[in-house]
Amino acid sequence: MKKKIAFLLAVLMLVGSFTACSESPANTETEAGSTASTEAADATADTAETADPNARLDDGLEDGVTYDGYTYHIVQHLYDYFVAEELTGEPINDADFERMTAVEDKLDIDIDCFEFTADARGGQNYIAPIVQSGTNDIDLLNLTTYSSCNALLAGLLVNLYDVPNLDLTQPWWDQRCIEECTFVDKVYFMTGDISVYDNNATFCAYFNKNIAEEYQLPNFYDMVDNGTWTIENFQKQAEAITANLDLDNDGNHINDIDDIYGIWIWDDVMMGIVNAADIKCCTINKQTGDIELTLMSEKFLDAFNKFANYAFNLDVTCAYQRNGYAADYGAIGFREGRGLFLLQSLGTAPSFREMEDEFGILPLPKYDEQQENYISSAASWSLPLYCIPRLTYGNEGYSRNGHITQMLAYESMYTITPAYYEQTLQNKVSRDEESAAMLDLIFNSRAFDFGWYFEVGGYNETIMNMLRNYSYEFASAYQRSSKMATKSISKYNEYIRELEKGE
Repeated sequence: MKKKIAFLLAVLMLVGSFTACSESPANTETEAGSTASTEAADATADTAETADPNARLDDGLEDGVTYDGYTYHIVQHLYDYFVAEELTGEPINDADFERMTAVEDKLDIDIDCFEFTADARGGQNYIAPIVQSGTNDIDLLNLTTYSSCNALLAGLLVNLYDVPNLDLTQPWWDQRCIEECTFVDKVYFMTGDISVYDNNATFCAYFNKNIAEEYQLPNFYDMVDNGTWTIENFQKQAEAITANLDLDNDGNHINDIDDIYGIWIWDDVMMGIVNAADIKCCTINKQTGDIELTLMSEKFLDAFNKFANYAFNLDVTCAYQRNGYAADYGAIGFREGRGLFLLQSLGTAPSFREMEDEFGILPLPKYDEQQENYISSAASWSLPLYCIPRLTYGNEGYSRNGHITQMLAYESMYTITPAYYEQTLQNKVSRDEESAAMLDLIFNSRAFDFGWYFEVGGYNETIMNMLRNYSYEFASAYQRSSKMATKSISKYNEYIRELEKGE
């Protein structure tokens, strides 16, 4: 339910959070007739009729509880967040300041945030001595997916279902995250309105509207809406860009950063393409809580080969990262109007504010027309997850922790989410209402893949290496690592079961 436009409009438009609600897709019928925006409009009308326009949702927390100036410690890995010291006019900064001030004033606490830098796979090494010291100097952790899983295996995290006052069923928590990260009755990771970096890390497809119009390509929003936005149809559109590709006239069009391409592609999006085809490297079994390897199948091989057919076509696609170019060069090429598509993440969107051509935002294509839903995952390297460490301050301390954490997430829904979604994306970056509806679809279809996060069998790197080496030989690469993958999963499952017994 996170980021649902209908919900935001119904709850927020009368408490001063929006400056341009009339431009929202929940209030305007889009040119493409998007199902996403139509459903949002219907939901908004239903909610607005019953909601008190001057009231927020009930936060579910006991009123009047304060904590006598307690310092609540947030430790975050690779992210600059919870650090706003004053209002500056920048939307996210001001929203951050407002939510922290609201929680501090209401609960009589101070919020102290410390950011540390470490490899995305090594955050657990930094926090382990602090947690194990028993000094309770960390209340909330923000770690990358890799470090979060390593912290779990190191026994540093607590089951969030055991934390009093932390109600993960509330709409300010990402319900897909909670569902897909639960080991039967244990969950150690969460995200939701408390963060914007989960949004930034989410994969998407950008398209150049000027080029699409020049080549008289179909309405991509309509394709998403009618279910025809598939891997094969995506290929057809990318291959339509055929004229004047050798823009610098040097006789070379093989990964030439000064030329025009149907697709600029980022390495990491290979994992997103797999998930978008409704395939996961690993899944948590809902009955047993075990991590299960679910990557290899005929469907996977077919999806991979379909994607490779154009990703490996050097006339169509430029995999810029593998050719000594800057990590952001795909975004540069797209911004300069030299590509129909860019497969990247939403964190790139603000860099297109000064782009001369018009652009739009789409989910990654699905496997085929029979696949019911679009599925959006996020880059494992940059997706943050929130955790609570194992502490020694007992139930009273955990109750305080849960109360503060819940209040931060609650306030974030009324400050951070509108600032990010409405002000930063819709009004300044996304240039049409259809793209706003696509964002709604993307945020509400997010998938979480523990095969990538635990790096089972090294398959996360293997799938990217296929792109880097233009190789179709995934089956043999998979087989070479299968024994290691099976052994690792068995080890992880055994450890997590033993960890649960000790709680």
